[in-house]
Amino acid sequence: MPERPSPAPLVRRTTHALLADDRPIRLPHTEFDGAEVRFLGEPVDPAVFPSSAAELWHACDGTRPYRSWPPQERELIAGWHAAGLVVAAPPPRSQPSRALTLLSPHPDDAQLALGGLLARFGGRVVDVFSHETWTRRPHYRGRPSLASRLLLEEERVACAVLGAELTVLGHVDAADRAAWRDGYFLGPQAVDAARATEPELFERVSADLAAEVAGGGLVLVPLAVGGHVDHVLTRQAALELIARKTLEPERVAFYEDMPYSLFADATAEAGRLAVGPEQAVPVPVLLPASEAAVRTKQEALWPYRLQVLEAVSKRIVRHGGRLGAPGWAERLWVLPESADAFGELASAAAEEAATVG
Repeated sequence: MPERPSPAPLVRRTTHALLADDRPIRLPHTEFDGAEVRFLGEPVDPAVFPSSAAELWHACDGTRPYRSWPPQERELIAGWHAAGLVVAAPPPRSQPSRALTLLSPHPDDAQLALGGLLARFGGRVVDVFSHETWTRRPHYRGRPSLASRLLLEEERVACAVLGAELTVLGHVDAADRAAWRDGYFLGPQAVDAARATEPELFERVSADLAAEVAGGGLVLVPLAVGGHVDHVLTRQAALELIARKTLEPERVAFYEDMPYSLFADATAEAGRLAVGPEQAVPVPVLLPASEAAVRTKQEALWPYRLQVLEAVSKRIVRHGGRLGAPGWAERLWVLPESADAFGELASAAAEEAATVG
């Protein structure tokens, strides 16, 4: 009988070592098949993950600091972190330092765009079209129920790393809706088709978001760069709430959808918006971030293994370096009515970036 090939080595390309107060969090893609351990459907080298270490792996739930384990177990966890089987959350904050609600069309959108902001201030992520089955991974394409569960588990891990609350609305992703079977990206002149094609869905989304943005606090809305129909629907629902006077424009800013903003023109998309009776066009505001916040964003993006390529995450982080040069930043598009509130947020972010390593 031919020998079974050795498992391919797991190599996570990160320069970040676990810090003493980091909280290791296991990723949900690990499966135990008898004596064998698999990650993303592939066997893991027993030298990296001996079968006897399953209990330790389950204990990596984000509640214990790395320093609390004995040296031999820390060595195993450090190996898992280097291989990408666990990620590291910083010590938890006592409470969010800003009242922020991020409307995320799908799991991962808010974190890809504003992970640095969430790492600094915390806040709440509201996933709108959170029932997804699409994946890049062949192992999961024929297992849609498993893929759907893992996509939400990825989101929960990412929010735990960022110290963000999560609300899941449960609407079905466009890739699984009959109306968009032939394609779900809209051109700049076709955004009205999103609402007109699915009017009942638009009303349900609007009603859900009205409940989520009630009670004050700043609201961050996707700019819908790239024209994905779910991003357009989320943005248009927020604009509808402004038109109905359910959501005050002074609370609202728009964020640049990632990775679409890497290859599409966010400035042009912002220029096409005209909000309120004054038909105001938003203007850009940079939100600087410290090295520590960038590290936390990188950790938070790693769990997204079913849809997001590692190369894409790296490009997003490099893009922040270009935006904030000589530092690092994410960008919002702010209405005249909300300039003061988001200017204050940007000032607080700049102060943190200047004082925290």
